[in-house]
Amino acid sequence: MGVAYGVGSGQQTRTTVKLFIASFLALYFELVVIRYLSTEIRVFAYLKNLPLIASFFGIGLGMIVGRPRKFRLVFPGAVLALFLLIVFSSPLGLTHIPFPSGDYFVWTSFERQGIPPIVLVLRYWTCTTAILAVLVGFFVVLGGIVGEQLQRVPALRGYGINLAGSMAGIIIFTYISYWDVSPAVWILIGFLVAIPFFLRDPLVILSFVIVVLAAAAPQANTYWSPYYRVTLQAVEPPHGWSRPAAYFLTVNHDFHQKIVDLSDSFISRYPEAEPNRSARLTYGLPYQLFPNPGRVLVVGAGTGNDVAAALRHGVDHVDAVEIDPVILDLGRKYHPERPYDSAKVTLFVDDARAFFKKAQAKYDLVIFGFLDAETMLSAFSSIRLDNYVYTLESFREARRLLNENACLILYFATRPAHYITQRLFDTLTAAFGQPPRAYFIGYDSAGGGGAVFVEGGARDGGFVGGFSDITDQLQRSSHSVTLATDHWPFLYLPRRTIPVSILLILVTFLIGARRVLRRTMVITSLGRRENLHLFALGAGFLLLETKAVTELSLLFGSTWVVNAVVIAAFLMMALLANAVVTVRPPSRRLSYAALFLMLVFGTVFPYSILEALPSEGKVSAAAAIVALPVFFSGLIFSSSLSGAPNPAQALGINLLGAVVGGTLENLVMVAGTPVLGVIAIALYTLSAFCLRKAPMKDPGLAVPGAPTFH
Repeated sequence: MGVAYGVGSGQQTRTTVKLFIASFLALYFELVVIRYLSTEIRVFAYLKNLPLIASFFGIGLGMIVGRPRKFRLVFPGAVLALFLLIVFSSPLGLTHIPFPSGDYFVWTSFERQGIPPIVLVLRYWTCTTAILAVLVGFFVVLGGIVGEQLQRVPALRGYGINLAGSMAGIIIFTYISYWDVSPAVWILIGFLVAIPFFLRDPLVILSFVIVVLAAAAPQANTYWSPYYRVTLQAVEPPHGWSRPAAYFLTVNHDFHQKIVDLSDSFISRYPEAEPNRSARLTYGLPYQLFPNPGRVLVVGAGTGNDVAAALRHGVDHVDAVEIDPVILDLGRKYHPERPYDSAKVTLFVDDARAFFKKAQAKYDLVIFGFLDAETMLSAFSSIRLDNYVYTLESFREARRLLNENACLILYFATRPAHYITQRLFDTLTAAFGQPPRAYFIGYDSAGGGGAVFVEGGARDGGFVGGFSDITDQLQRSSHSVTLATDHWPFLYLPRRTIPVSILLILVTFLIGARRVLRRTMVITSLGRRENLHLFALGAGFLLLETKAVTELSLLFGSTWVVNAVVIAAFLMMALLANAVVTVRPPSRRLSYAALFLMLVFGTVFPYSILEALPSEGKVSAAAAIVALPVFFSGLIFSSSLSGAPNPAQALGINLLGAVVGGTLENLVMVAGTPVLGVIAIALYTLSAFCLRKAPMKDPGLAVPGAPTFH
């Protein structure tokens, strides 16, 4: 079946608009599903790149096989199954599916449930694989719509429109994520944009309506920040007290922190009420060890308990750093002691690590609050949002901010005899050149209690009442742990390994993907050199994206803005490269030479050097280092795409390569983040080798039943 490009300008305009909208929908819904799924079904907060992999697989497969009628028939079911499983995850018992091991996720264990381990493993495996399968089915249809439109326009023009639509998707979703709007709004926007493609499918329209109505059900005291679903619940005040003295704050259905009134007036009147005296002792510990500090820095300030404690003890000034603007705002509105209203307090909505790099002031006391992000940095990365706060380099940067004989105190929700406790102890020892004083505190059983580590001038202070000194226990421990560093920042991983909980689902997904590809005859096509070339380019591209997210998070903070900027910048570089190839295709040999030069440079370059540059220079230099490889990779891909017999299928093969790239990303948990650059170089080398042997004019991408170009 041939495709004629010689159509009227009106038809060309309609096709352009449809392709732009279809591309917008694919990336927009990818972001919506990953965010919503990880919020409501908690395993996906820690397996975040699995929905990303499944999305790429579905979109790529849809582009390759087109949009056959059988997929359109099951699409209403896929819409209902995917979104209603998310919406009703709590009553269905899916919110806290247990992991088969607690080796990466501190809050999971078999013992607390009293259920045989094999039952939990089967439940975990069945639920996660079923949800991923439904997710693939949903995105196969969206990918088919994109592929259907791509076949109606010239290759490079279509790819450029595809990139522009994808970029619009990331921009729109990033914008609405900033505002406190619920997932019902996210979904409604996507479905309204999708309706033109389903005007003749009343069942699809009906499924859209059902999902939006279900997602729009009121949720009391619930707020949506760029990172979390935040719920605030007031604790009933004691008799005679007119207002709540405490609130429970949960994020994504997990306990996160309390807002507590520890003022003299409340504690003296209600010594046994919530909050109790142990909370006052916990937050007062820094000032028991280090009386009368002048200037204090609190990172992970949250709703304001640490800041309120500082003000009660008469400090001169507090700099309070909190990454989540909604949590900070809730503290400003609801904390009974109103610490954020004080003229002595300066608020910074920022990542703790980014603040360390930018800060010029010196402090008498630096406090790491109970800072546990409970989610991943990005769907592109296995690194958690807070991992870079607890590395050797981070502690050294915090030490740089201390005045002479000043004090650093770190709180963390962990148990005394635990590898995380030992890792924090050993990493602080390496950063300060002496072991910290460590105490175990029993406060806040909902958060698991915790440890307090003391470095600096207060390390050798006197007896601390109410807490257990565990310093000697940690010093005598024979338990050897890997230090957390910027190259291996996995605080929650006991050793260099990929957890079995991740491997189990990855292996299952890849086996299932292989079976699906064999049924569509794509496996045989993938073995051809021209297709392996495109496949390797896709895998390398995703690893470059992951590498950029991790590197720029170190420079500018692990914030939602950094993630959005990286994705948008990569799409912009690909769009620019496509425009260059459209005007005058460059030599692919020279493009590969420039690509490998930039890859090697980016792999060995010490990004810490950029810290000495002014802000504008740092941004420009970092952007150039991470974006130029994408530009040269884009030149190669667009040149190859221009000669492909079926551009939609070529782009689909490229996305299937991204699936493998997302899978390989998990190797950072074994080899550390530098391995990303090494694997990317290997993949691009494979793409170059395949290109040498296989000109793109061979129609090897054809799939029986799918349209081809002539």
